[in-house]
Amino acid sequence: MLQSLYIENFVLIDQLEIDFHPRMSVFTGETGAGKSIIIGALSLALGNRADTQAIGPFAEQAEIIAAFDVTQNPPASSWLKQQDLMPNEDGELIIRRTTNKQGRSKQWINGKPTPSGMVKELSQFLVQIHGQHDQIRLLNNHNQLQILDQSADHPLLLKQVQEAVKQVHELEQQKQQLLAAGSMSHEQAQLLQYQYDELEQLALQEKEYDELHEALKTASHAQELITTIDASLNSISETDGSVEAQLGLVINQLQQAKGHDFSDIIKMLDEALINTNEAQLELKAVAEGIDSDPAHLTQIEQRLDQITHIARKQKVMPELLYQHHQDLASTLNTHADLASNQQKLEQQIISASEHYQEVAEKLSKQRQQAATKLAQDITGMIRDLGLPEADFSIQVSHKKDTKPSASGINHVEFMIAANKGQSPQPLNKTASGGELSRISLAIEVCTQQKQQHQAFVFDEVDTGIGGGTAEKVGHIMQQLSAHNQVFAVTHLPQVAGHAHDHLLVSKSTQGEYTTSKISHLTESQRIEELARMSGGQTITAATLAQAKEFLKTGS
Repeated sequence: MLQSLYIENFVLIDQLEIDFHPRMSVFTGETGAGKSIIIGALSLALGNRADTQAIGPFAEQAEIIAAFDVTQNPPASSWLKQQDLMPNEDGELIIRRTTNKQGRSKQWINGKPTPSGMVKELSQFLVQIHGQHDQIRLLNNHNQLQILDQSADHPLLLKQVQEAVKQVHELEQQKQQLLAAGSMSHEQAQLLQYQYDELEQLALQEKEYDELHEALKTASHAQELITTIDASLNSISETDGSVEAQLGLVINQLQQAKGHDFSDIIKMLDEALINTNEAQLELKAVAEGIDSDPAHLTQIEQRLDQITHIARKQKVMPELLYQHHQDLASTLNTHADLASNQQKLEQQIISASEHYQEVAEKLSKQRQQAATKLAQDITGMIRDLGLPEADFSIQVSHKKDTKPSASGINHVEFMIAANKGQSPQPLNKTASGGELSRISLAIEVCTQQKQQHQAFVFDEVDTGIGGGTAEKVGHIMQQLSAHNQVFAVTHLPQVAGHAHDHLLVSKSTQGEYTTSKISHLTESQRIEELARMSGGQTITAATLAQAKEFLKTGS
């Protein structure tokens, strides 16, 4: 849920920090007081496009900080974990946004700089904002399908369809890879076979080319190396004034010396003597490994010439010739097995496709059953919400595209006949903004899940209604707040009276600036505000009595 919102220099708000109730809150106030500024600030924090016109006159940039509790919101927690943006131990999620007059905007999640696109992706798990002109989600067929599936609650079938699709796609990918690897003419196959036979005869070993180059360097300088090693060995140990003899002499002298302890220095010289002996052994080993026979050098050069010739012939770098040999073997094996493997894959694809079709048909039947019930529930609710003749239906049909899809074989269309005698039409073609708002509210209530724990914002969705319908809208919002947090910007006392927290938005002039402020109302203040909403500026005993009747926060 949304715990608090900090707003600085946004439209008419200089600086404001406000805490929120976990259930239903309403914002009221006179026209122009700035009720929708709060929704705009929250939208900005949730990654919506920044408008430089919304930056207030009090500073150079606007700043919004939204604090959420996601301890009971598994989808949001899972997303944050995947992005390595987990909240702190108490589940508090902090989203911060700044934007300046030059249009530069920055965003953070839990203190980590984050692109606005990612914040917007996260926001779908946190808040759903519904306004008179903000019904894109409801009009999208893909989202309509998700709404239906959420209502039907068949996650096992959905998972089975997704797994079946995955299997079909993997098998088709294997088939394409097999065809690509074995797609060659008889002439191409003959050429590859000739190249492979040539490389088989060459019998090049892995890393042999690099090793031959190293051997060539050594063999080319064999005599010079042997001379250098012999001289080095003489200097180390095989003359009277050798390194070894000189070190031994110095060690002996220091051991005999009196008047000072040379043990540390003697130890260092002993280590030097040991290293000198080891170096002598290494030099001898190198000398023994050098073949100075000119025939050996000729043999190396001939082998390298042979490798280079075949590499040039097959248009491959010499150092890649060994891997080319392996690739040819793999390609020829694949080509040889193509017919057999292709037949096997075709059978597996047919079997996997039949399994997909089977589980997708089961899912389709479940959706059709769920669609009937959900449409009845929504119809009943929107009739209570001021559309007495409306008939809501959900059309579940088979998609024209028969290609296996993770969403199944269905196309879903929300339909509405707003008046008696009208034929149902797609929601995105006939419903007005006010109708969409009420339909959206009905859908949220009819499909809500107790484990959902999201925040819902309704921005003047009650425009154009009143009386008993307004009373029902307030009751439905309160019903939705049993398991979700609800915010409503409203001008109807019947709606405001159902809230658990009432926030008054007011406007005042301070010096050269006009500012908006928000305050939590006490019960007596609420009654006065409800009376103002229902009776205008002149508050009478009758309007106060009526206002008390509007207060219905106990359910």
